[in-house]
Amino acid sequence: MLFHTLDYLIFLPLCVLAFWLVPRQHRLWVLGLASLVFYASWSLAYLPVLLLVIVLSWLGGGLLAARRDAAPGRRDLPARFLVIGTILLPLLFFKYWDWIAWNFEAVSTWAGLALALPRVHLPLPVGISFFTFQALAYVIDTSRPRERGGEPAERNLGRYFTFIAWFPQLVAGPIVRRHELLPQLLDLPLLRNGQVGAGLYRIARGMAKKIIFADIIRVGMVDPVFSDPGRFTGPEILVALYAYTLQIYYDFSAYTDIAIGSARLFGIELPENFRRPYQATCVAGFWRRWHITLSNWVRDYVYYPMGGSRVQGGQWKAYRNVMMTLLIIGIWHGASWNFVVYGLLHGSAVAWCRWRRKVTGRRPDDPLPSAWAFAWRWAFTFHFVVLARILFRAPDLHRAWELFGDLWDPTFVMPRYSMLAWGVFVLGYAIHFSPQRWSQEAEEWFSRRPPVLWALTAAAVAVACLTLGGGEQLAFIYYQF
Repeated sequence: MLFHTLDYLIFLPLCVLAFWLVPRQHRLWVLGLASLVFYASWSLAYLPVLLLVIVLSWLGGGLLAARRDAAPGRRDLPARFLVIGTILLPLLFFKYWDWIAWNFEAVSTWAGLALALPRVHLPLPVGISFFTFQALAYVIDTSRPRERGGEPAERNLGRYFTFIAWFPQLVAGPIVRRHELLPQLLDLPLLRNGQVGAGLYRIARGMAKKIIFADIIRVGMVDPVFSDPGRFTGPEILVALYAYTLQIYYDFSAYTDIAIGSARLFGIELPENFRRPYQATCVAGFWRRWHITLSNWVRDYVYYPMGGSRVQGGQWKAYRNVMMTLLIIGIWHGASWNFVVYGLLHGSAVAWCRWRRKVTGRRPDDPLPSAWAFAWRWAFTFHFVVLARILFRAPDLHRAWELFGDLWDPTFVMPRYSMLAWGVFVLGYAIHFSPQRWSQEAEEWFSRRPPVLWALTAAAVAVACLTLGGGEQLAFIYYQF
């Protein structure tokens, strides 16, 4: 069930209506049942995988919490690794097994052994990377010692199921932590003043981002070039890379907007996932603005446990930690050498940012000394991100290298894109580089308007989407992760 379809626009109001009509003690069950129906609508075959991860993490978290409370101060690392490994097994099997088998076969053939592992060739359950990481965060937080912020286990399986499987954020995030959602599910809040208007604003904005911006740019500029780059010149490929960079932002942030807006209609707040990432002036700053919940997850559960930047034994270990963190972010996106290289490239860039800060003594939040310093740092960061997107869009490293080489084709012709695509492209970047406070002020203003304006705005967005959109229901990019 795609967010930007009529199915969802019928499903969501029915769920909201049922939620507020039933007695408060039954509202959690409405959320759980709605989430079950939502995920089953993709494919009933996916449902056992989701349920398996939920049951394993609920039982594992309860077991680790009980062992911790029975023997305070004991380092129960074997049990923790066993539980975490068990929860990871479905993700490793569905997402990475065939890639591991392919690499094993290639290496063994090169070594003259001709060994092979069986392939499974199974479709990737939608959202598995997101709900697995959410379950892992719960288990790790629950297993920590009390003095280090360890949380009690959630006793109610129905509430825990809803925490992991709640439909607005189930398929593509945000990756929600227990302290961000479980307390809200424990004491389901009432609607606050302006929350409905703010929610409808985010839903309408997400629909416009997806259908008017992301999909038009994809169909009009990105797909033609990447499906047959040989027909296009270097400047056209470069423009397509800028377009893809914009498309992936509008596509993913559209999902987040609709998820946050949908949650607000139930009185629940989800964390933000984007903060104008292409305005960053260093690659480390980009990752503090892009897919924030994933970046924070890897920071808190990988980077800090490895020692972070304060690790003993020399600064090289701090750079190692940076590289490992970004490598995991890269591999999280997919089982491909493209994403391994993508993670290593970004890890190198973040390590370079850290080295520059050590040399200059400037902290991440310090203002830059001049407009020129801002300009060159922004230009370097933005174009690094744009060029690295080749690895996201190309099917393999060979095609990625060919595309990178095609960029240097000196033939110049005016890029052959429609006026609609050009207009959306320019408007999309103009909006992204506008001050963020404008968007916040618009949301606050809209939330205080009367419901008549909400309805008129929703109708206007619907008409614009029907008029400008291509009519094809294109899935969100991050569904594949």
